[in-house]
Amino acid sequence: MVCMSQPDFVHLRVHSAYSLSEGAVHLKDLVKRTAAAGLPAVAVTDTANLFGALEFALAAADAGVQPVIGTLLPMLEPDHKAVAYLPAYAQSAKGYENLMALVSQAFLESAVEGEARLAWDDLDSKTDDVIAFPGGADGPLGRLLLAGQRKAADALLDRLERLFPGRLYVELQRHGLPDQQRTEPAFLKA
Repeated sequence: MVCMSQPDFVHLRVHSAYSLSEGAVHLKDLVKRTAAAGLPAVAVTDTANLFGALEFALAAADAGVQPVIGTLLPMLEPDHKAVAYLPAYAQSAKGYENLMALVSQAFLESAVEGEARLAWDDLDSKTDDVIAFPGGADGPLGRLLLAGQRKAADALLDRLERLFPGRLYVELQRHGLPDQQRTEPAFLKA
């Protein structure tokens, strides 16, 4: 078992082959590479699904790596024409149950057949033991900021803080992309 007292980095946004066209890594390979790098944990956040959660958790446990189970929840934007993804992670078995319920609802109750979508009201009563990030520049909060909708962004941030009390974390991504650079100051003030 690999243990580190102070890990420098933990991957929290990995798409596996279960994200279809977004990721190609197989879960057992991900766990092997994580263990070989001496990292204590890794998260799998496939888009709008938890298909690989059990396989991932078992492989990680066998390798002494802490599995972090997550998904990108497909949240409808205010105009209801597009979806922005909210990274969400299970903090416990209850959180995992809530993520399963949300992902199922996103597909089964979507107004558009074959497309997973959640309205913000769908999160009510289903966020216990779920940790969330605002999604960076491409997430729901970042898109509002980029569109110059500061009041709407502030209202969404307030709603996220109510939905995820003590479990909402600012997500900064520094890949040198202009949108990330434009939204970072606002995220740091949040």
